[in-house]
Amino acid sequence: MIHEKGNRLLDQLERRFGRLALPRMLHWIIGFQVMCFVLTIVNEEFPIWLVHDSNLIFQGQVWRLVSWLFLPVSLNPFFFAITVMFMLFVSNSIEGEWGAFRVNLYLGASALGLALAGLAPFFAGYSLAFGAIFFSGAFLAFATLFPNQIIQLFFIIPIKAKWLGVADAVGLVAIVLTASSPVLMGTLVVLGLTPYLLTFAPGFLDNYRRESTAKVRRHRFETETTSVETFHECASCGATEKTHPEREFRVAGDGNEFCDSCRKPL
Repeated sequence: MIHEKGNRLLDQLERRFGRLALPRMLHWIIGFQVMCFVLTIVNEEFPIWLVHDSNLIFQGQVWRLVSWLFLPVSLNPFFFAITVMFMLFVSNSIEGEWGAFRVNLYLGASALGLALAGLAPFFAGYSLAFGAIFFSGAFLAFATLFPNQIIQLFFIIPIKAKWLGVADAVGLVAIVLTASSPVLMGTLVVLGLTPYLLTFAPGFLDNYRRESTAKVRRHRFETETTSVETFHECASCGATEKTHPEREFRVAGDGNEFCDSCRKPL
């Protein structure tokens, strides 16, 4: 659904820089999450060294610009295992559709936008939401590319990816509305989802325009079809041979036409 101009630009960039792409980028991120999950079990204070903290970054702990990606999405072993397997599936799907280079650009742009935004003092208190926003961007891309893909939720409930995408979007809205500053959190979500919006919004707009044009043309056709003049029309009830094909019409002495239901008996 990327706009045609965007596709041409990406093709040019891929021909020039495609060899630099990291295959299965999301696999690497998830792999580091698994490692950090184990280290967190060993030492529960370990995540403190991974959190994006602008003050500490400016003091020289620059790894925090990236390490927030490796924070485990959950410390519950069951939910963490399900999330890992699901995100590996998402990674394989979108990379199979786009290729490594475009996935690198998509995920890299989202991570970079969030990391740089977190350097601003007013976003300092929202760094723990970075991971949720980043992985939502990856999943929303999957749900948009494969809307009818059946997902076995918790290995039991079959549900289409597009409905999980809607649920994910609703979750992001809930995060925004329950934040201490919905405006700041909303801005952060938009920044993190900018690659998604740039990738898919033009296609959504094109589809909307096509559907709107089709509806107008369909309405015009139906109007023209129903407004065609009829040969018979009852002067009493307005029935025509189109609206009541079973009736018979006769012309009275005064020149008006009446259907057999309205004609006065002789």
